[in-house]
Amino acid sequence: MAEIPDKITIDVPRIISKLDHVRDSVVEFLKQHDISEASASRIELSVYEAVVNIVEHSSHYKKNDTIHVECMLHGDEVIITINHFGDKFDITKAELPDIEKHYKSGKMRGLGIYFIMTLMDKVEYSHEAMQNTLTMTKKV
Repeated sequence: MAEIPDKITIDVPRIISKLDHVRDSVVEFLKQHDISEASASRIELSVYEAVVNIVEHSSHYKKNDTIHVECMLHGDEVIITINHFGDKFDITKAELPDIEKHYKSGKMRGLGIYFIMTLMDKVEYSHEAMQNTLTMTKKV
C-alpha cells in the first residue's frame, strides 16, 4: 500500500476555468488524511476564494504567471500556502464587511476575504520582491 504524502503542491495558471483543479486536489488530499467534512469544507472554500481573488484582482502584467499552492498536514493542522507574483495586497489588513448589511443590500459577491478570515484559524501574509505569500492554517 502506498504511503499518503503529508504535502501536495499544485501550480495552476491564472485562469478561472483551471481553478477547480486546485479545489479538487486539496479536497482529495484532505479525504486521504481523513479530515472531517466540516474542516475540509472550510479549507476548500478558503483556498478557492483565495485563488479566485488572485485571478480576478491581481496584477494584469503577470497574467501568464502561475499560482503556486501547497497543502500540508503538520500534526493537527492543515497549512495552506499560496504564492503568486503581483502587487502587494494584505488581506489580513482588509476591513471585513458587516455580513448582515452585505446581504440586505442584495450583494451576491465580495465575501471571499470575509470567508477566509472567519473560516481559518490563522491567516498570515507577506510580500517580498513582488512575491505574495498567503498562509492559512486550520486545526483539524
